[in-house]
Amino acid sequence: MKRARRGLLKGSALIGACLLAPCGAQAWAGAKPLVVGIADMCAEKDRVSVLATYTTACTLAGNTPLVLPATTNRAVAARMLASVDVLLLCGGEDVAPRRYKAKPSPQLGKVNLRRDAWEFLLLDEAVKRRLPVLGICRGCQLINVYFGGTLWQDLPSERPSEIAHRSPDLHDIRLVAGSRLGRVLGVESMQVNSSHHQAVKDLAPGFRAAAFAPDGVVEAIESETLPVVGVQFHPEKLLVAKGRKELRVLFAEPFRWAKAAGESKK
Repeated sequence: MKRARRGLLKGSALIGACLLAPCGAQAWAGAKPLVVGIADMCAEKDRVSVLATYTTACTLAGNTPLVLPATTNRAVAARMLASVDVLLLCGGEDVAPRRYKAKPSPQLGKVNLRRDAWEFLLLDEAVKRRLPVLGICRGCQLINVYFGGTLWQDLPSERPSEIAHRSPDLHDIRLVAGSRLGRVLGVESMQVNSSHHQAVKDLAPGFRAAAFAPDGVVEAIESETLPVVGVQFHPEKLLVAKGRKELRVLFAEPFRWAKAAGESKK
């Protein structure tokens, strides 16, 4: 039992400490805090973990993060999602090309088949429940693949440009006029971080691009009929480490961008 408890805490910077943070202290516009289910990143087979920046971003937005341990049991996954208001899919490894019927590129990075299967299972259940979903970086890519889209497996070799998308430097993105993301953030352009070498190639049916980098790489996607959205950049890092409070809205009540994406066509 002691070994199991140590494993849970070791994962990524003391998840338990984040879960006990006073989430109500910064509640978004006085709204009731939501429970945000953050999918286990499957970093190690015998441990459950997520990076602390994701849990901290949720608490800064006034919500309560809850880490969802990976499982292959559909009934268990369904019960987990019944306990949360929003599903968050985090960044991480490359999505396996077989998921979108492509041959692996020589520049393909590390894949995590267990994690791919886990997050596909979560999306199955989230779609059934019309649960709001936010994907970040890999999460955005995985959402696109799940719904039938494809990916650039390696931007430098397949779609080279003047922008280094895996870099500590910030770059501009342009919000698409009329997009829900643009309306939620209230801006036409902004600077974001970038730490990816893969990106959305062919958009999934029923999705549209909500933001682009100057080189044309898709930086955000949103479903036209479901409360499912994704960003290619890392708003949690900008919010937690850089104090970019305007991005708090992406983690706030009730994940307004995701929720709006599913409401307009009900």
